[in-house]
Amino acid sequence: MQSKDDRTPYDYIPFDSGVEREIAEKLDTDQNVKFYCKLPRWFVVPTPLGDYNPDWAVVTEHDDKLYLVRETKSTHDRDGRRETENRKIDCGQAHFDALGVNFKVATSIYEVLSK
Repeated sequence: MQSKDDRTPYDYIPFDSGVEREIAEKLDTDQNVKFYCKLPRWFVVPTPLGDYNPDWAVVTEHDDKLYLVRETKSTHDRDGRRETENRKIDCGQAHFDALGVNFKVATSIYEVLSK
């Protein structure tokens, strides 16, 4: 998908699923989103199970700036994902919690942008 403006560092936004495409389209048009980026493959959080690459970095502005890291999935049901994937996400959660960065799994644009 081609970006419409300069709130992302890339001209084209890659996506791995329909959920990611929908979120990319919404991020690209939401004026409360000041910056967003589909995180490149080299952006990883080392875990005991191997590297974990979250999906999105987002900066929003409402009353204040909010820095978000999001993992997009089609479901919150952990049973619908591989156990190693769930554990890497858990490690990512602990990593970003330690840094004070708002991280969560999101299934929709509403969840991506919510605290």
